[in-house]
Amino acid sequence: IEALGLSVLRSGDEEKYPEAVHLSEGPSSPSMVIRSASQPGFELVIVWRIQIDEDGKVFPKLDLLTKVPQRALELDKNRAIETAPLSFRTLLGVLGIEAALESLIKSLCAEQNG
Repeated sequence: IEALGLSVLRSGDEEKYPEAVHLSEGPSSPSMVIRSASQPGFELVIVWRIQIDEDGKVFPKLDLLTKVPQRALELDKNRAIETAPLSFRTLLGVLGIEAALESLIKSLCAEQNG
C-alpha cells in the first residue's frame, strides 16, 4: 500500500470511518470497500495493482467498482453511478491518490458524519 502512495489507508481511515472503510486483508489487501451506512446495499470498491516498467518505475493503477441496488440504478437518471469509474479516474488525476480516496470516503460518509 505504501508503494502506491496509499498511506491514507494506514493513517487510519479504517479507524476514522469504521462503519464505512473495510480492508478485507488488512494493509496488504488488494482492495478497499467503502460502504454507506445511510444507504444499505450501496458500496464502492477501490481495486489497486502495481505495474513496474523495465526501468523499475512504479505505476499504481486504481479502479473504482460500484455495487448498488438495482432500484438505485433505475432512479439514476443522470447516470452518476454508471460514470463513477471514469469520474474517479479524473479525480485521481486532479487530486492525486490520497486526496481522491479521502474525498470519496468523505462524500459517501457525509450523511452519517454530518
